[in-house]
Amino acid sequence: MNIDEIKAMLEAHDLEYEVTTTTAGVRTPMERHTVWVDVDREEMHDVVAMMIDEAEEFPHFSVISPSDAGDSMVYNYHFTLNYGEFCGEVVITLRVSAPKNDLWVPTLTDLIPGTEFSEREVIEMTGADVRGLKDKRHLFLTPDFPEGVYPWRRDETGAKETNKLYEGWKE
Repeated sequence: MNIDEIKAMLEAHDLEYEVTTTTAGVRTPMERHTVWVDVDREEMHDVVAMMIDEAEEFPHFSVISPSDAGDSMVYNYHFTLNYGEFCGEVVITLRVSAPKNDLWVPTLTDLIPGTEFSEREVIEMTGADVRGLKDKRHLFLTPDFPEGVYPWRRDETGAKETNKLYEGWKE
């Protein structure tokens, strides 16, 4: 799918989006497109299912990158359409906002099993509940890491004194 077809797909489903385009190259300038789509968490699963159904090739999932936005967390789900196609890849980032007082996002593992690691990372690093995820064990943090401390948050639950836990780890 080219960028115009992707925009038409999003518009057909009443999704608002923003496209950023960068040009690289001197002899043969090429454009790279990134599409940013704000999605309600209640609709996230359906939007990803729609991308799978309507894209020419299966969307390539990269990672979830969270961001602390004060009273909420924003989860950026990064996908690539046309993955591996020279000069044809289009990055689609689905932005999902969740208030910290009701911090959850849906699992996508039934659609894309490879999202499990990023979803588990989101649980332990931001304190979100990933609804529907079966395996919620820690992935990166040690078993003795303090409960209720989330390293990627900037509020009172963020990591402050936890670096002391690892002072001697290189010895």
